[in-house]
Amino acid sequence: RSQPSRQTLPHCNSLLRYLSSMAARLRSSFLVAALLVLAVRWAAQAFLPCPHDAPRLPKLAAAQTAAAAAAVATAPLSATAADEYLNYNFAGEFTPYMIIGYFGTTTAMTAIAFLSYLILTKLKII
Repeated sequence: RSQPSRQTLPHCNSLLRYLSSMAARLRSSFLVAALLVLAVRWAAQAFLPCPHDAPRLPKLAAAQTAAAAAAVATAPLSATAADEYLNYNFAGEFTPYMIIGYFGTTTAMTAIAFLSYLILTKLKII
């Protein structure tokens, strides 16, 4: 029996490295494919199939006329809905809430940035 020469060992190492990199690529591809399948299954829940035993609409002219008459009869009821004023902040006017929010947010973010810089310089990171 002959011992394997030292020249074949680097070839085996490169083959093992190549196979391990292929396995890593295969695992990452499998992970992407599994996430894609899960996303498609999650999105498919938003669509419902049409029920097969759903009642059909009557094709009679009398039924259509009755439906149209009911729609016309209820039209005045929808016109008498309450017309309330909604306090809508984003209609273009400045409100105290927006002014306080602006100055509060900018002051807080400035303080966070300054304290972060102070801590990083004291720790000699930057």
